[in-house]
Amino acid sequence: MSRYLGWMRIGVLDLRGDIRRFIILLACLALGVGAIAAVSSVGAALQAAVQRDARVILGGDIEVRERGNDITPEQRKAVEALGQTARVVDINARASANEASTLLSLRAVSDNYPLLGTVTVAPENAQPLGALLAVRDGVPGAVVDQGVLDRLGVAVGDTIRIGDADFAVRGTLVALPDQAAQGFQLGLPAVILDSALAEAGLQQQGVLSRFSYKILLADDDAAAAIKGLETAFPEAGWNLRQPEDAAANLKRFFDLFARFLTLVGLSSLLVGGVGVSNAISAYITERRSSIATLRSLGATSARVMVHFLTQVMVLSFAGVVLGLMLGAATSLLALPVLSGMLGLDLAPSLDARSLLTAAGFGLLIGFAFALLPLRGAQKLKPASLFRASDGGETRLGWRDLADWRTALPLLGALIAIVGLAVFTTGSPWLVLWYAFGAIIAFALLRAAAWLLQVVLRLLPPLPNTTLRQAFKAIHRSGSVAPVVVLSLGLGLALLLMITLLDQNLRSQIDGAVAEDAPAFVLLDMPKDQVPLVETFAKADPGIKTLATIPMLRGTIETIKDTAAKDIGPVPDDIADMFEGDTALSWARSLPQGSTVVDGTWWPDDYSGPPLVSLSTELRAPLGLAVGDSIGIVVAGRPIAVTVANFREIDWREGGLNFRLLFSPGVIENAPQTVMGSIDVLDGAAPEVESRLSKAFPTLNFLPVGDALERIEAILSSLANAVALVGSLAVVSGVLVLAGAMAVGRKQREADAVVMKVLGATRRKVIVAFVVEYGVLGALAAAMGAGLGVAATWAILTFVMEIPFAPNLTTIAIVVAGAVVTTIATGVLTTWSAMSVRPARQLRADIG
Repeated sequence: MSRYLGWMRIGVLDLRGDIRRFIILLACLALGVGAIAAVSSVGAALQAAVQRDARVILGGDIEVRERGNDITPEQRKAVEALGQTARVVDINARASANEASTLLSLRAVSDNYPLLGTVTVAPENAQPLGALLAVRDGVPGAVVDQGVLDRLGVAVGDTIRIGDADFAVRGTLVALPDQAAQGFQLGLPAVILDSALAEAGLQQQGVLSRFSYKILLADDDAAAAIKGLETAFPEAGWNLRQPEDAAANLKRFFDLFARFLTLVGLSSLLVGGVGVSNAISAYITERRSSIATLRSLGATSARVMVHFLTQVMVLSFAGVVLGLMLGAATSLLALPVLSGMLGLDLAPSLDARSLLTAAGFGLLIGFAFALLPLRGAQKLKPASLFRASDGGETRLGWRDLADWRTALPLLGALIAIVGLAVFTTGSPWLVLWYAFGAIIAFALLRAAAWLLQVVLRLLPPLPNTTLRQAFKAIHRSGSVAPVVVLSLGLGLALLLMITLLDQNLRSQIDGAVAEDAPAFVLLDMPKDQVPLVETFAKADPGIKTLATIPMLRGTIETIKDTAAKDIGPVPDDIADMFEGDTALSWARSLPQGSTVVDGTWWPDDYSGPPLVSLSTELRAPLGLAVGDSIGIVVAGRPIAVTVANFREIDWREGGLNFRLLFSPGVIENAPQTVMGSIDVLDGAAPEVESRLSKAFPTLNFLPVGDALERIEAILSSLANAVALVGSLAVVSGVLVLAGAMAVGRKQREADAVVMKVLGATRRKVIVAFVVEYGVLGALAAAMGAGLGVAATWAILTFVMEIPFAPNLTTIAIVVAGAVVTTIATGVLTTWSAMSVRPARQLRADIG
């Protein structure tokens, strides 16, 4: 053991003075480790905050939630008997002042809200929430988001109109304690007392209404209380939640996003791993004479391995420490910012497990990517002291790769990396697919470089000396072509994938504002209000068309004779349909934006057994087929319907659509409201919105553009986070490319000398290098573009289920930029080759 320790000590001493050669290695590891450390630490802090504050996020020990309709008086009495109860009604309403209006995500609360936590209102010396919302001089109060003040041109102390009543703005709403569990909101937040709803004439029942009762139990057994409510009211369609249920959705979202960013960070580290390999290869090449001298003095291959492996791990450890410092600093800066955005208490903190995980990734990547160059160093023989070499002695053949001394450590490191990734993400399949994609990318890039060399080697000698020299530099033994293509291709693929994902997501939002999309969607109109709105639409000069469709609410009771509650978990995108009532309608003709993909649509004059048309997203998760039966309760009446067809719905086309559509003659006479859409002339939307809100102050209508802007803002934040982490991979790619050029620097200096001796001018030498790098850059760009496009298509098609539309201009710009970057990096890193004097180089080679 002491012998190995002695070898390791000498390896560390031998490293002194050579640190500057490993700047690229240190930078590549630091960037990758820093990305993973930051993402993991922030994700861990979010998960811990959600777990810690679960009761505050829910607002109590239990929440009873009902969509569309309030619970019955008998149910409310049973709920309030469990403990202290606060009532919350979430609806959409419009606020107006100074000839302007805006949509509110209005929260009407009882005077004892919140039971847990505090509502943050500016200014900080404001009174308690109940006092701010109380009626003063006959006027109720409201606290509103700063955006409401900006849009309406008012300030705290002014009066705004919500529905049919005036409200005094008594504070600016900063945060709600249960804000993190509210999900996406269509309007700007505002809070009033629930007792003011009736005076304002606001319709409480409707598709976007939500009634919540938050309970602090006298008995702490939440599970028993929930079971008691379920037993007492077995037919109730409410959703009963405990704190862990409220936290589950947030944890799932944070976890999914953290997984994706972790894989992007790992991609950066893998690209950096190529830089590690390049740096070690260049170092081994420069130390070839020292290694040969050691071997001639009796050093074994084991000693060579221990010597240089010690150096690699010391350097890797230094790079990891730098990365952890970068990740820790990023995490400490990001958490306070996210705290305000998400409404969670995220104090600046570091997660030890996340930092250790990132360190593990860095050390494993450093070892795995340095192993092959180190195994090549073991192949050097003392005889290399007495002959010139192009580095061929250090290259490994298939037999070397199959040798257990290479295969076992490399396989062990790769398994450890995969295992650590599974441990970090908690998703084996995601990691396995990612690993499969990474292996395919490595293999394709290596194969492309090999094929280029083979083709150039088989070409007949070209008459042009510059081209002949450039092509020979690519296919000769010891060429850096494979390393350059691999380095640039990986970085380019990741950059293009992130860019195309961002563009496709944004195009989905922009595509929703198509020419045939409505300007406004009318929600929950009472039937008696429809004639008035139709008259208004005909008279308004800015409105082109008004379309309406009846809207009802029903409860799915059975699926193929199986109770809906017993069908097991369903995907999140349709889970809301089984949480109490769901919106539905009926139609004679196939709605705009729908395409029947299975079954047939009924005739306009259909009269027969009850039929239903379903959106395709319900087919696979529920195991449904044409002809199956579904039991739905509408207005207290159970209806057995047969599935007639499945529709593919393009929600962007602007047609009024529902996932559930009944055939005619079944539910027309049931209690219902009306949903509508308004299309306006170009540029008329703001004026129409103002006139519509004045004419119908209690009408809920949604400006499509505002809603899409909110969605786009959320997607932009997510895309920016991905782009920020992914940009580290691009930086790593440039560093790796520079390192790749350094591997063959000595050989290029020798080439430049030979060309000068043979009469080549500086211009011809530079042109030869430009051609060489241009060819390599073009191949790497083509391969990287193909891999990036393929990865984007796979993610959009199989994960996000969004059509893929490649932006050819973006691809062309990225490819051209890659070629230019390769040429510029290659010329800059080999500029010294043009300055080498032939006599000095020849004397060094002879000596």
